[in-house]
Amino acid sequence: MHNLGCSDADWASDATHRHSISGFCFFFQGSLISWSAIKQHTIALSSTEAKYYALTHAFKEALWLHVFLTLLNLPVPHPFSIFSDNQAAISLSSSTSVSSHSKHIDIRYHFHRSHVSDGSFTITWIPSSDMPADIFTKPLSNPVFSCHHSVLGLIPLLPSL
Repeated sequence: MHNLGCSDADWASDATHRHSISGFCFFFQGSLISWSAIKQHTIALSSTEAKYYALTHAFKEALWLHVFLTLLNLPVPHPFSIFSDNQAAISLSSSTSVSSHSKHIDIRYHFHRSHVSDGSFTITWIPSSDMPADIFTKPLSNPVFSCHHSVLGLIPLLPSL
C-alpha cells in the first residue's frame, strides 16, 4: 500500500433503518493519511449498490487529496488508484450505460465515472480478505482485525506505567 485508496461498505447493517456503512482509507508514501466511516444516506438495495455508494464517498476524498497534494507540490499518483472488493461496483463505475439494475441510482453517485473514463483514476479489484477498509465498516474476527490493523500502520497504545 503505497499511494492509493481503499473503499468498502457493509450492506444494510443498521437493523432499524437498513442503512449501510461506507468506509475508506488512503495511503501516501506508505502511510495512512485519511480514513472515514459514515452511515450512508440512501438505503442500498444490494451489496453492489452499497459498495458503489462507498466508492462515491471515497472519490470525494480522493479528489480533495489530489488538489491538496498538488498545492503542496507533492507527487500526485496518476492514475490515482482506488481499490474495491466488489467487481460489479467496479464494472458499474466504468460503464456509461444504464441498466435495469442501476437506473434507480441517483446521478450524484455516478459522478466518479467521468474520472475513471478520463484515466485520472482507476478502480482495481482486491480480495475481501485483503481489504483494510473493512475495519471501518463491520465487526471482524480477531485475526482479520489484527491483519487490517497492521496494514493500516496502527500500533496499540502501551499500558500506563
